[in-house]
Amino acid sequence: MLALYGGSFDPPHAGHVSVALKALDVLDIDKLIIVPNFRNPFKSYVCAEGAVRIAWLKKIFEPYSKVEISDFEVRLHRSVPTIETVEHYASTGEKLYLIIGADNLSSLPKWHAYEKLCQKVIFVVATRDNIVIPEGMITLDVNETISSTHFRDRLTSLGLEHTIENDIITYYKEHYEPKN
Repeated sequence: MLALYGGSFDPPHAGHVSVALKALDVLDIDKLIIVPNFRNPFKSYVCAEGAVRIAWLKKIFEPYSKVEISDFEVRLHRSVPTIETVEHYASTGEKLYLIIGADNLSSLPKWHAYEKLCQKVIFVVATRDNIVIPEGMITLDVNETISSTHFRDRLTSLGLEHTIENDIITYYKEHYEPKN
């Protein structure tokens, strides 16, 4: 069985790594496919280009044989509805695990083709910001407080291995104006 974990990963950080590792530990899966988007359909911009985010994710997850980094959405060069990505990866009739953060629960019914998505996936929700996760949903209990938005605004630590973290911080210093 496959699990999909999509997001902006702008930039990737220890929270993303914790979610992925917890998924590998908790879910009975053959592969975890991490799918950075070209641009989040609920946001009007992206800071780091898709190819850059993919390269970072490949470095971060290189030691994990069950993790694959997908360029599917970035390659399409547009905002891709989650249902389209699910249908790309779903084999005939097989459901996939779809990993989301608890912060997405409130907007989930607004996602494109939400009802259809519910028929094709088993939602797996990573804890975040003490948001209550509904009964019956698979929960990934992670305790990271790092957020990409907080990092971009302050260029603080990402909780990653030193070399990759320095690469990411350097990129944002050169390409992004923090809000301090």
